[in-house]
Amino acid sequence: MGETDFTAGTRPAEGKIEGLPGWYFVLVGLLVASNDLSLQFSDRYGWVALLPLVLVGVHLTLWFTLLSRRRRFLRAVWRSKQALALVAALFTLRLLLQFGLAKLTDAAAPLHSYTHLIIGLVMLVVTTVGAWFDQWLVLRVVNRPADG
Repeated sequence: MGETDFTAGTRPAEGKIEGLPGWYFVLVGLLVASNDLSLQFSDRYGWVALLPLVLVGVHLTLWFTLLSRRRRFLRAVWRSKQALALVAALFTLRLLLQFGLAKLTDAAAPLHSYTHLIIGLVMLVVTTVGAWFDQWLVLRVVNRPADG
């Protein structure tokens, strides 16, 4: 269903609105985690330093090709209150992880070498699940039957 099938701005004219594909949320999680993952491995593998730039390129390519029909819906999902809360929670989680792991790694030196890997993996999982859950909440409201 295209974006032009909306009536009154919130309800689909016919049928349900389908959400974004699941792989998109994994890609968003990878983008969020890419900086930490590249910091973790760039000293051993120089090409990993390009990971964030490659993922930004992939996102832009998808934005203007495959996701172009869903761009309006995508903007609505990311501008929702839940998405803003997710961004704030991710920012706070990132800071807490960084400070918490810094304290922990002072006591356990071997963990220090894996700090960025741990942060990257946690951010990948939390971002992917959080973004998918945000879409689920939005779709639950938008696709609710008009008579209910």
